[in-house]
Amino acid sequence: MKKIALLMLVALPVLTLIGQEVKKVQEPEYIGIVFSLDSTGTLIPLERQQANYQTKEKGLGYGGVQTSSFFKGSKSSVRFKAGQDIQFVVRPSSTAIEPDTIVKLHVLKVTKNQRLIVLAKTDAMGYGSKSTAGQSLLALNFARYGAVSLKFSPATPLNPGEYVITAGGQTGFLFGIDPQ
Repeated sequence: MKKIALLMLVALPVLTLIGQEVKKVQEPEYIGIVFSLDSTGTLIPLERQQANYQTKEKGLGYGGVQTSSFFKGSKSSVRFKAGQDIQFVVRPSSTAIEPDTIVKLHVLKVTKNQRLIVLAKTDAMGYGSKSTAGQSLLALNFARYGAVSLKFSPATPLNPGEYVITAGGQTGFLFGIDPQ
């Protein structure tokens, strides 16, 4: 009788652990697709567009040239409030690669019907050519998430405006920040 009682005491915690379901975090199915992560752990799709490129000349190029990457529309359909804690999840091609070399967050310049990143500018008559791509880049904090994904968030709170995340490809994952 004592042996049966001892066996039951040993088996009870093991059976309790087996009976509990371990909740797995939701992860992106495909590599390079960025999602917003809500407070319940649900992945929410962001606006998704292919980057377009354009070069604009002033005065037949004598007034300067600007090369930009742009996205159609002046405002994203995906919106967050200023001051809101925003987190994102992406499945990288490899977790052995430094994430900030692949995943980038840019603040976008908004015009009438597009959002853009100025990549390079040339001053009048071709003098003073300079790359401006890094000027719109914002810092990110990264952490592993689930088995094969990364969770990341802006290192500093985002101001109201339009933003794009790229994850090593030509696709942009767009969202906007509204004032509180």
